[in-house]
Amino acid sequence: MKRRENMSTGPKPALSELTADLPNLGGKKSDLIYIALKRAILFRQLLPDQQLLEQDLAGRFGCSQGTIREALLRLDDDGLVKRSGYRGTRVTETSLEEAVEMVRIRLSIERGVARKIATADFSQHQDKIDGVIRQMAEAHKQDDLYRSSELDRAFHCSLASAADMDLLSPLLLRCALHIHRFTLSSVEVPRRFYQEAGVDVEHRALLEELTCGDPDHAEHAISDHLAHVLSRWTPSLYQAVGPSVFNDLRKR
Repeated sequence: MKRRENMSTGPKPALSELTADLPNLGGKKSDLIYIALKRAILFRQLLPDQQLLEQDLAGRFGCSQGTIREALLRLDDDGLVKRSGYRGTRVTETSLEEAVEMVRIRLSIERGVARKIATADFSQHQDKIDGVIRQMAEAHKQDDLYRSSELDRAFHCSLASAADMDLLSPLLLRCALHIHRFTLSSVEVPRRFYQEAGVDVEHRALLEELTCGDPDHAEHAISDHLAHVLSRWTPSLYQAVGPSVFNDLRKR
């Protein structure tokens, strides 16, 4: 399979820019390095099959190799890197075929979540999800694509928790992360679409539809949401999945 080219039409931050704000974030050193490397991979500043050497990274970040190893192990758990014997640690790739299957798996999970959310007692989860949406608004104002993607995953995993389907959250999180990775590393529309999108407004409206009391309507709403996001951000992935996949529930 031919390697996918970087197709972003928007400006991509240099790797140094992705790490520049780390001192302001606070927290454990390995957590900050994990964030820096994760952003670099998602924005394709660290390329597929690129080798990550613990000694080099330790020198760059001014820390021990053990601290770097902690961060790399977390990235390995995410599937963003692969640690394998003599080859060391290398950045992985999310192929189109894998992204298509992850969209299908995510859609199946989220439809089940949506049906349960529609009639569930949502009161104990409202404050947490409202907080995520407020943070989305801040990320939107700052044009922070990375933070926005993190919050999007947090929002959808919070819905799974509210639906009492926590065991599915790790699978949902993995699928959403690699779908976002595919999208962020090959954005096929101008960055202005992000600026116009109002991700907090979109998710607030989605939440209202999901909690409408009608499972069928909620299932339609989550399907339409995912279809809209993919068709706007990554038309090639949307077409590869097949528009009919998002509408097949209407044929039941």
